[in-house]
Amino acid sequence: MKKYNFTLVFVLSLALFLTSFVFGYQMMGKKINGKFDTAKTKEEDLDSNEYSDMEILKEDNRISPNTFIEERVHYKPCGHVLTKLNRANEEIVNMTEKEYREYIQMNYPNIKIISYTNKQIVLREDRNHLCPNHYIIGEKEGNIAIFKVDERGQRILDKVFPDYPISLLKEIDQEKLKEGIMVDSEEELSDILENFIS
Repeated sequence: MKKYNFTLVFVLSLALFLTSFVFGYQMMGKKINGKFDTAKTKEEDLDSNEYSDMEILKEDNRISPNTFIEERVHYKPCGHVLTKLNRANEEIVNMTEKEYREYIQMNYPNIKIISYTNKQIVLREDRNHLCPNHYIIGEKEGNIAIFKVDERGQRILDKVFPDYPISLLKEIDQEKLKEGIMVDSEEELSDILENFIS
């Protein structure tokens, strides 16, 4: 008897579900078709003379305060690339791509725009000097000296070894120091200094 009741309830539930599904499907179909007819009517209205002088305006891709400016500086003598990431400054906020390209061309002719979006602008600049990540072992007033390289490629005196005149070195080493020996890291700097100072 329980099995019979279960089967009867199951069949009735299934029939009720299918009936409501078919009924709902038919009702939704009518609503959807009604919306399409309304949309066609609106399109026909837009084609009328009333809107003939309407112009569609496209919003320009503008620089915002949240736009990142990625500057890639390529140093030709050493082959290094240094990258700086900054947010757009007030001077360029709200510029379009065309305005920004003109701004860069007028103010920074040696910088090229690699890519432009309102989220990130990538710039490239080539420089014909060493990057600031280098040291130069050289000579200052006849003594061994260490120089750092600044942003413009100029040598800045970092340290002089007054107890180590270059006149005590071989002539070939003296010439190298007068020209300047470029090193890429502090480890390399220590190794080379050890050869001259020890």
